[in-house]
Amino acid sequence: MRVSFIPNPINIWEALGKAFQNITQATFNQNDEAKVWQKTDRLGNSYWCVYDPKTGHSANFGTEEEVMNWIESHYYF
Repeated sequence: MRVSFIPNPINIWEALGKAFQNITQATFNQNDEAKVWQKTDRLGNSYWCVYDPKTGHSANFGTEEEVMNWIESHYYF
């Protein structure tokens, strides 16, 4: 005997709705601002990552000052 489970139709529509919402947000809410986040390597050293969605360029820095200099050189305030 073969048994197959049919998912609840409401859950399928909810999943499709969420997927459509995610696609819409990604398409229409694109932000041109630089993205900055801090990471830690396997030795416990912290560093900063920067990504510019306009150009696709990224860089890593050891200090906040270096990050600010990079941002200021790429974005005119």
